[in-house]
Amino acid sequence: MGGIGKTALALAVGHAVRGSGAFTGVVFLDLRGYDDVPAEASHVLDDALRQLDVGADRIPPGLDQRASLYRAQLAARARNGERVLVIADNASHVAQIEHLRPGDGPHRLLITSRDDLSAVGARLVDLDVLRTDEAVDLLDTVLQERLGADDRIGAHPDGTRRIAELCGGLPLALHLAAALLVGDRGMTPGQLADDLEDPGERLDLLDDGSRTVRAVLDRSYRRLTPPQQELFRLLGLNPGPDLSLDATAALTGADRSRNVRPLLIALANASLVQQSRVGRWSMHDLVRAYAREHAGRYPEPSAEALRRLLAHYTEVAADADGSLRLSRGSYRSRFDDRGQALEWFDAEYTNLVMAVRTAQEAGHHAISMRLPKLLAHFLRFRRHIEDQLAVCTVARDSATVVGTRSDQAASWHELGLVLQELRRSGEAEHAHRTAIDMYRESGNRHGEARGLSDLASLLCQSGRAEEAERVYCHALAICQELRDKSEEAIVWNRLGLVLQESGRHEEAESAHRAAAANYHECGDQHGEAIAWSHLGGVLRELGRFGEAEQAHQNAIDDYRQLGPGHDRSFVLNNLGLTLRESGRYDEAERAHREALADCERFGDQHGTAVTWNHIGMALRGAGRFGEAAEAGRRAAALFGEGGDDFRQGKVLEEVAATLEAAECPAPEVRAYREAAADCYRRAGAEAEAANALERPDS
Repeated sequence: MGGIGKTALALAVGHAVRGSGAFTGVVFLDLRGYDDVPAEASHVLDDALRQLDVGADRIPPGLDQRASLYRAQLAARARNGERVLVIADNASHVAQIEHLRPGDGPHRLLITSRDDLSAVGARLVDLDVLRTDEAVDLLDTVLQERLGADDRIGAHPDGTRRIAELCGGLPLALHLAAALLVGDRGMTPGQLADDLEDPGERLDLLDDGSRTVRAVLDRSYRRLTPPQQELFRLLGLNPGPDLSLDATAALTGADRSRNVRPLLIALANASLVQQSRVGRWSMHDLVRAYAREHAGRYPEPSAEALRRLLAHYTEVAADADGSLRLSRGSYRSRFDDRGQALEWFDAEYTNLVMAVRTAQEAGHHAISMRLPKLLAHFLRFRRHIEDQLAVCTVARDSATVVGTRSDQAASWHELGLVLQELRRSGEAEHAHRTAIDMYRESGNRHGEARGLSDLASLLCQSGRAEEAERVYCHALAICQELRDKSEEAIVWNRLGLVLQESGRHEEAESAHRAAAANYHECGDQHGEAIAWSHLGGVLRELGRFGEAEQAHQNAIDDYRQLGPGHDRSFVLNNLGLTLRESGRYDEAERAHREALADCERFGDQHGTAVTWNHIGMALRGAGRFGEAAEAGRRAAALFGEGGDDFRQGKVLEEVAATLEAAECPAPEVRAYREAAADCYRRAGAEAEAANALERPDS
C-alpha cells in the first residue's frame, strides 16, 4: 500500500547490492505512477539511457528505438562481465515497465508498485506493515537522527507503543508522527498518542507540510473506477476489522456475493484492501478512516448501506444462534450443524460486538436491542463475558430510549444474567429485581416467571438457598397457571438442584423427574437429556449407583437420537462422576476423556477446563497421583486463561488435595492452597479463600 516504504526499501537494496558486489551498477527510475501525470515510457527510457552513460545526442526520439538501444546497452555490459540492477519505482501499469525488461542475461529488474503487476511475469513480494517493536525502533531511529540525544521513546514505552499501534505500523505514518515529536520537543509520546486517538483527526495530524497519508491515499483513490470507488467508500462503514463476501454483498445491496468479488480483487490489486483470510477482506486502519471520510460525503447511500449490513449481521446471527442452542428440535437454518454456526460466530465475533454499538449510534435501536440477545449464548459459551456485558449495557440503554416496558425488562434481565456470571451479585440482583418489576408492570407473566427463576439461581449461587427455593416456587406457580410446560421444566430442573444442595435428595429426585416429564411433553429432547443427567446426579448422592448410571445412559441415548453436532460433554462428565463415586475409576476416566473430545471439538475452553479437573479426580482415585496433578494444572491454566478466578481457585485446591494424597512435602501442598486463596480473593470470594488456608497440609 502507499506509505509502506517501497521506495526506501528499493533504495536500500540498491545500495546493498552495489556495496556487496552482487551488481556492478544500479539504475534507479522514478515512474511517478501515482502522480496526476505519470512518467511516459519514452521519458523513462531516456532517463535509463542517460544513467547507462549514453550521450543525449545518441538517444533516438522514438519509443521503440530507445527500447532497442536500452537492450543493446545492457547486452554490451553483460558481455563485459557487468551486472546491472534496474529499479523501476512507483509503476502503476504494465505499459510503464514492459520496455524495461532486461531480457536474458545477468541483469535484473526490481519494480515497486501499489498494483499487482504479475502480468509481466514478475515474482511478487508483498510488503506488510511493521510489527509494533519494529515500529517503536523506527520512531526512536528518526528522533535520534533528527535530534541526537532524545530519550523520549525509551522513557515512555507505553505511549510509544500506542503511537505505533495507532499508526498501524505504516512507515510513512510513523515518520510523520516522529516529525510531530521533533517539532515539539516538550511533547511526550503519550500526549501525541492521545492526539492521534480519533481516526478522523489522525489523518489531519499526520502531515508535515510536504508529505501526508491522505495525499498518498488520494492518488490511489483517484485511479479507481466509479464502481470501485463506491465499494471502497462503503467498506469503511463496516464496524469491525474485516468483511466476508456475503457481508460485502449485503453492504452494497448486490444480489450475490460473486458480484462483488471482482471489485474486491481490483481494490486488493491497488493495495487498498487485502485478503486477510480466505474469503475475508480487510483494510489498514488509516485506509479505513480515509474511506469513511469519503463515505461521509454521500450520507444517504452510506446510511442505507450501513442499515443493510447491520440487518445482515442480525439475520445471520439469528440462524447461527438457533443452530448453536439446538433447543428447537430440527431447527432449519443456513447452517448444517452446530459446528458451522460456531465457525461463523468465531469469524464474525468482533464485527458483531462492534455492530451493536454502531447500531445504537446510528439510531437502529431495534437492532442494538435484538443483536445482544442473539449473541448471548455464543459469548457465554466462548467466555467473552466482558464483551457480553458491554453489548447488554448497550441493549439496556437502547431499550430505555425507544423500547416498550417489556423490552426494557428483557434488557435488564439479560444484563442481570451477565452480571451474575461475573459474580457481581449485588448488581445482578438489582438487575433481576428491576426486570421482574418491569415484567409485572407490562403484564408479561412469562417474562416474570423467567426473571424469578434466574433471580432464584442467583440467590442459590449466593448461598441463600431457602430464599431461592421460595422464589422458585413462585416462578413454578406462574408457569403452571400459564400452562407453560417449557419454562416449568426449566424451573423444576433448577429447583431440583437447590433441593439437592440442601440435602433433600428425595424431593430433588421428584423435581428432576418432573422436569424430564415436562421436557418430554414439549418435545425438547435436549432439555430432557439435561434433566436425566441431573437426576443421575441426585441418584448418585443417594448411593443408587445402578439407577444413576441408567439415568445418565438415558441422557446419552437422547443425544444419540439428536444426531451429530451436539455437545454431550455435560452428561458424559456426570456419568464419569457417578462411575468415580462407585469406585470404577478407569471407566470414569474413559467417560471424562470422551467428554473432553466433545469439548475440544467445539472449542469449548471452559468445558475443557472442567473436564480436565474431572479427569484429575478420577486419576487421583486410581492412585495415579502424578497424572492427576498434571491434569489439575492443565485445568487451572485454562480457567486462568479464561479469567475465571473462582473456578481456578477450586481446581488449585483439588491439586493440593492430590499432592496431599501423594504424600508430597507440606510446603508444596501449602503453596497450592495459597495460590487457590489468591484466586478466590481476586474473585471476591473471601470465605472460600479463608477456608482454603484453614485446611491442614497433611
